[in-house]
Amino acid sequence: MKKLILFLLLLAIGAGLVACGAYSDEEAAAIIDELLIKEADLNGYLYKDSFATKEDPGDDVNATYQKYYEVAPDSKYLTRTALQNAIDEIIATPSRQEIYDYAFNGVSGEDFSVPPRFATADNGNLQINVADHTYDGMRTTAILGTAKVKRSNATHIRAVITVERKKADGTVVLDEKEVEILKEDGVWRLLDQTMIIAVRTNE
Repeated sequence: MKKLILFLLLLAIGAGLVACGAYSDEEAAAIIDELLIKEADLNGYLYKDSFATKEDPGDDVNATYQKYYEVAPDSKYLTRTALQNAIDEIIATPSRQEIYDYAFNGVSGEDFSVPPRFATADNGNLQINVADHTYDGMRTTAILGTAKVKRSNATHIRAVITVERKKADGTVVLDEKEVEILKEDGVWRLLDQTMIIAVRTNE
């Protein structure tokens, strides 16, 4: 009997410890939503047209090859360091290199070579490749407050959120998207990009 009581006590303590590291849907949604808002804003600069340029690129936006223009002096991210810091703030370490390659290094394969989205001007400011046409595949809007936890502990949350996806024909459908976040050095970050470009409240 004593062994049984001891076993049940240890089981209860273990369950309590697990529960301490778990997150409710509401707690997870608060953390995830904050990251998604930041990511949607950042994605506008990385992949869309949030950057204004110091000079009007004119027809160069239709160029086949890279045409770099310095970003406007009042840009939110004026230097490569500032933009890279923004990436580091919300994307976990294991997933950053792919973004760095796209943004700063360029990407090459057997049959293709893509120049970097950004370069650095002589004065140290960021330049953007205006001929690197904005990514039209980003048509997903996250609906805030909809996270449902699939698994969580003190440093990892996996959840499903509701999103709106805009189809090629212009229609919008509701869908689900899995989101994983990690806590690194006490800071929650997305394990990988969600490629969400906008957010809205669930109303």
